[in-house]
Amino acid sequence: MIAENRPDMSCVPYGRKKLYFLLTVPVIMLLTAVFVYLWIVSPILSLVFAAFYLMMSYFQAYCCVYQDCPYVGEFCPAVLGILPANVFAKRIHGRKGIVKSKKAFGRHAAVAIVGWLGLIVFPVFWIARLGVGFAVGYVVVHVAYAVVFGLTICAVCAIRGTCPGGKFHGLVLKLLVRQG
Repeated sequence: MIAENRPDMSCVPYGRKKLYFLLTVPVIMLLTAVFVYLWIVSPILSLVFAAFYLMMSYFQAYCCVYQDCPYVGEFCPAVLGILPANVFAKRIHGRKGIVKSKKAFGRHAAVAIVGWLGLIVFPVFWIARLGVGFAVGYVVVHVAYAVVFGLTICAVCAIRGTCPGGKFHGLVLKLLVRQG
């Protein structure tokens, strides 16, 4: 890994835990409510929904290890509370290690992002059956969460130089500096 993209160890342990939980717990509660609603509609739908979450977590785990994330095995400020990624990273990849490959990192990150998009897009049709406003609100909550999370949590994460959330934060800061 290039020296400039090494983890910022001054951010370990993570210092904004209260803000992290304040942002993430309501979104996890929303995901849980959607899971329960989908279960009522059809258990298969809720299992597909859960599969997107696990897919996101599993494929993110490789990314955690690839990026030498210092939070593996510790508290991790993971987006959407994908804390299973931390467990997968420690138990699966930590035990046997990984062969670091930029190409494999890209594939794993892409699949993890598809999992996240699946969490957003997959249930919209069934949520819209409750009312279009619910479906729009569900998507807006995800977008707002991603923006606020990226600007507050990712800003002080140890791997903000290599993680997509940290890169998003850096891009927004550059755009704000240009306009300011």
